[in-house]
Amino acid sequence: MTGNRLFTIAQKEFFDHVRSRKFLLIFGILLVVAIVGMIGGISEYNKTLDQYNKGQSAISSEMSGYMSEKPSILGIFSSVATYLVFVGGVLGIAMGFDLVSKEKESKSLKILLSHPVYRDEVINGKALGGIIALGCALGVVLFIALATLLVYGIVPDGNELVLIAVFAGVSFLLIFSYFAIALFMSTAMDESGSALIYTIIIFIVLSVLVPTLANDTVMENLIGSQPELPQELLDQMQISTNSTGSSTGMVIVNGPASTSNSNSDAWKKFNDRMQAYSDKRQMVHDTLALFSPTMNYDAITSSITYRTSTTEMIGRSSNVVTSFSTTKTVSAGIEDILGKIIANIIALLLFPAVFFGLAYMRFMRMDVR
Repeated sequence: MTGNRLFTIAQKEFFDHVRSRKFLLIFGILLVVAIVGMIGGISEYNKTLDQYNKGQSAISSEMSGYMSEKPSILGIFSSVATYLVFVGGVLGIAMGFDLVSKEKESKSLKILLSHPVYRDEVINGKALGGIIALGCALGVVLFIALATLLVYGIVPDGNELVLIAVFAGVSFLLIFSYFAIALFMSTAMDESGSALIYTIIIFIVLSVLVPTLANDTVMENLIGSQPELPQELLDQMQISTNSTGSSTGMVIVNGPASTSNSNSDAWKKFNDRMQAYSDKRQMVHDTLALFSPTMNYDAITSSITYRTSTTEMIGRSSNVVTSFSTTKTVSAGIEDILGKIIANIIALLLFPAVFFGLAYMRFMRMDVR
């Protein structure tokens, strides 16, 4: 494989993309929704910041821990992430579904391969041209997003800039994942229409159907309902409620420490069952996430944009709410966030790698006669 021929093909593909109407149309839509998402996120951030400032000046000494964490700038990008899941996926599909099938339909692929050029140069050049176009599109969106922040007088610090860069990187991986799927279908199908239809079906399955399997209703059917509080603990909490004269009929009990010694073993057994249920639910969720770049992207962007770390488990039974731990929701550090999302990033990297590898093997063995 010669570098000059590879980059010549990549350059041609890049300019074909950026000059095409479908790219400009979808890129324009992506840019508009990103700006709208940023403005909406900034408005929500300013409201939350005002509430935080008022809370800090109004809280009493007994509530000194209330709203102790200043809202993060990263929360502004949560709306942008919501739009990117759909519009970014459509952009990647639109750029990849006819890269090879279009040339098969026009018979130009046979002419191209009759020249002194290797097949791997062709498929790598087409992929590289698409990657550069996607990177430029996302780079412009990120630049506009940061410019919007500065216009509103919001300046990220060093850690926030690192997390914004991570956000941009995983957004690119999401778009590239669907581009790689579309490229594979373009090499597998003889017609662009068939490649587009099958790619859209895969997109719907991965971005809608698989995440639906992780919702509460489906999860309960897969692993069963969460454990219920034993009657003796319900009775004990009801007594506590009556003794405190609660008018709402609701009490929050912070684990075994708030119960008598006679009930400590019952609390421990119940907490163990809740932890086992939580671990089983997380295992099923993580397994489903392996088959959905959208789920991995949502997990990553949620950790980045909300920057919270909490292990509180809430159990509900009739009119009683029980808290099984006393951990406080706090702003997570950059090391904690990166450690939490590294597995999702690896899974998100595997998707484009697998589908591009399949497209590469299919193209290398394809009969163009």
